[in-house]
Amino acid sequence: MSSHQLFELIAYSFSIVVTAWIGGIIPLFYKKNHRVLHWFISLGAGVLLGAAFLHMIPEASEMIGKDVGIYVLGGFLMLFVLEKFIMTHPCPSEHCEFHRVGLSAFLGLSLHSLVTGIALGTGVMVPKLGLVVFLAIILHKVPASLSLTSLFIKENYSNKKLFVYLTAFSLMVPLGALITYLFLQQTSIKTIGALTAFSAGTFLHVAADDLLPEVHQHSHDKYSRLIVFAIGILTTWLVTLLE
Repeated sequence: MSSHQLFELIAYSFSIVVTAWIGGIIPLFYKKNHRVLHWFISLGAGVLLGAAFLHMIPEASEMIGKDVGIYVLGGFLMLFVLEKFIMTHPCPSEHCEFHRVGLSAFLGLSLHSLVTGIALGTGVMVPKLGLVVFLAIILHKVPASLSLTSLFIKENYSNKKLFVYLTAFSLMVPLGALITYLFLQQTSIKTIGALTAFSAGTFLHVAADDLLPEVHQHSHDKYSRLIVFAIGILTTWLVTLLE
């Protein structure tokens, strides 16, 4: 990697961190407006499903072929086991269980960000591809940060804890890029494909099991949530046009 490519990678990574923070801070201004928070979560559900089905799985399939299903299922089951059997705890109501949706979403989104950071690092080494990958990550990052912070707010996380998670999430792309620079400049296509497919599986679990219920919850506002959900899918479809 040349010095120019390294500078480009640092500039892109810094911009992505700032974007993630901006997206993550916006819901704090709507902490008491549950309607808007649910819109953000519905948007996140659309973005995650769209990213998995329209972007990540097709791309991983090109790299690892028919094995893509194994890794997608692995990512899905990993979060399923973590959420249902490890991160569960009894809630105050009798015969009730509550799982930390925000934490599982954080794990899934962070894993994807780490993979996209690796993709950014490899993309910068290909002429004219770095900018395209950067724009795609930016367009994914804003709605992802919005929905993640909204989930933490809904679960009554303190601002201090929320900022810790938001900072960790925002640094995942630079971390992935750093891993590429230090260790993976010659990594195999199959490894990137497997990581992408695994990350897609985590997206599917977070979207289907955790976020999609927000889209149809409370009949009085279901149509506006459905529209926002569709906007999230449309956003990821537009991103594929840049790739």
